[in-house]
Amino acid sequence: MQNLTAYGVIIFVFMLLCGVLLMPDAVHAQEESNKEKKRENVFLHPKKFYKKYFPRLKIKNDPPDSAYIKMYPNYLSVSAYVLSPEIGMDFGPGDTNANGALKLRTSIGDILGFSANYRLVGAGFAFLLNSGAPSQDVYAKSRYRTATIKYNSKSTSLQFKYLRIKGLTDIALPAGSDPSTGYIKRPDIESKEFQFEALYNPRWKKYSYIAPLTFSQRQIKSSTGFLLQTGIYYSRLSSDSTLVGPEKAEYYGSFKNVKVIKSFSIRLAPGLGSNFVFFKRYYLSVVAFPSYDLSFYKYLHDEDEKENGKHAFIFVLEGKASLGYHSERLYGGLRIEAERRSASLHQIGMNSRYVYLGLEFGYRFNTPRIVKKVYRETMPPGM
Repeated sequence: MQNLTAYGVIIFVFMLLCGVLLMPDAVHAQEESNKEKKRENVFLHPKKFYKKYFPRLKIKNDPPDSAYIKMYPNYLSVSAYVLSPEIGMDFGPGDTNANGALKLRTSIGDILGFSANYRLVGAGFAFLLNSGAPSQDVYAKSRYRTATIKYNSKSTSLQFKYLRIKGLTDIALPAGSDPSTGYIKRPDIESKEFQFEALYNPRWKKYSYIAPLTFSQRQIKSSTGFLLQTGIYYSRLSSDSTLVGPEKAEYYGSFKNVKVIKSFSIRLAPGLGSNFVFFKRYYLSVVAFPSYDLSFYKYLHDEDEKENGKHAFIFVLEGKASLGYHSERLYGGLRIEAERRSASLHQIGMNSRYVYLGLEFGYRFNTPRIVKKVYRETMPPGM
């Protein structure tokens, strides 16, 4: 009995020592577990995010007037398009038609793009094709990149777009120069733009702004609606050397040494859109937005230079039109998008235009289960 008691004491002491020695690790592990729970990023867990920050959020299903608009919530719309762009940026000492003006053009030929839309979310990208490009013997080689993400609710549309163009050609020859010498190639000039736009459609019950854009809806009866567009835009025009080459530097005073123009713009634009339907499945869509954007900009001689910013109002006219066919599964047609900006900046005048003309074709597929599941797990309840 004494031996058993002795063995029992020894085992108890051994267990006690083990407990004392291992307790810090256990406590530490428990603390780490608690910290992990506290540090858990709810933004990576949509359901937990909505439950924590929007516990009462519940999207109500309030569809548009079915006599005017047809919705396709169970289809995945996939489309491909080919666009032929015309992109130009003109700068001049006080006026874009003055002596020494720069008329910058690209050698971009055709653009091939793809887009997909399911319910309220859409995304797309595009890249260059060699067809239709001007000869590289005449123009500098241009590079083009763009990506777009869209969110479209019943009354509101949100869009983020990134656009990058590098390699421009000045087609305005200096006065008295020999035309046989060719245009002035500027492969070092680069333009970058980041755009975030929001659009409000107060007449969403009967007029579908997104019908000819994402094809997640279809206009059944002709309708017109007033629109309101807001946006913020950041752009950067830069070159390895100066923006104004030595051939025309004499016309620009101190601006001849500028290498970078940075600008941040704010837009509030009223708009008008119409969808005309004929022969039941054919449509003509037109929309236009005129505005005066408030722009804050800087001229930089070097990247690290700090210079006081300036501001100006830039007139912008944006328009879209499309003519096509739209059935339950198949859709396609001809479309054109155009935007023109003009302003009088400090020491220079500016005028730019972006025109895209092309064809688009698409089809609605039965949505794969994985797409439905990801959408259901990430979007707000009821959406």
